[in-house]
Amino acid sequence: MPQGEVYVDLYFFVNASMDLLCLNLTALLLHSKPKAWRLLLGAALGGLYAIAVLLLGIGGVWELLLDGFGACVICAAVFARRAGRFSRAVRTVGVFLLISVLLGGVMTALFWALNRLNLPIDALTEDHISVWLFAVLALVSGILTRKGGAAIGRANKAKSVAVEAVLFGKKVEFQALVDTGNLLTEPISGRPVILVEPKTLRGVLPHGFFLPPGDPVRLQMENDHQTAKRVRLIPSASVLGTELLTAVLPDEIWITDDDGKRQTNHLIALASNQDRALGFDALIGA
Repeated sequence: MPQGEVYVDLYFFVNASMDLLCLNLTALLLHSKPKAWRLLLGAALGGLYAIAVLLLGIGGVWELLLDGFGACVICAAVFARRAGRFSRAVRTVGVFLLISVLLGGVMTALFWALNRLNLPIDALTEDHISVWLFAVLALVSGILTRKGGAAIGRANKAKSVAVEAVLFGKKVEFQALVDTGNLLTEPISGRPVILVEPKTLRGVLPHGFFLPPGDPVRLQMENDHQTAKRVRLIPSASVLGTELLTAVLPDEIWITDDDGKRQTNHLIALASNQDRALGFDALIGA
């Protein structure tokens, strides 16, 4: 709890800046690209929250609970989607809190190390640090935290492949994340299935594919012989239940990976992969 004289505007700026740094690092680690205005809004909320806690004098367990609630509000302002899921929200808040703790820990370690060196710096005493030195420590801590996150990301780098396909005479290209959990195949032929975000195939597939089952336009498309012979229904099971995915037999399809470019017999199914695809357009089995 800060003691003595506190400049509210400066206190807001420092906390908002730290939250902005944490939010940027969170977006980096989660492969998310929130809009700049959302990041600034989240940082501003963080600064206002810090002032509120300071003025109200909240501490102990209540402060910890409020910190968790504040992190939820900040992350919702920056990362929330219309079709957000609870698991994604928990992961985002968890990463944000972890980065906040790590960043604070790195700053504390740097502050302790500078004190141990007994440097003749007026801006640094045993229990005080000036704003400019705080800014320097925050910048260095942010760089170290980001480098550490990048190192972890490289160690666990997602493997992806380039996919080129011709669907109904139109060519489409996209990147697919190699997912060992994607074991989906067409029951009769045994063809493997690539799960592709619907937006990736808009303008390539006929409009009827993106309409709900039972829609008159979709029914008309499904009854067309030339279209129907290219369509496959793939049963899919997940923790959310079972469903039938609409898949398409491509005219041609190629995959490019570390072994080069080759033609395959994959089917392409429309499916939302936002929770697992890490920003890629599709999921393909290993």
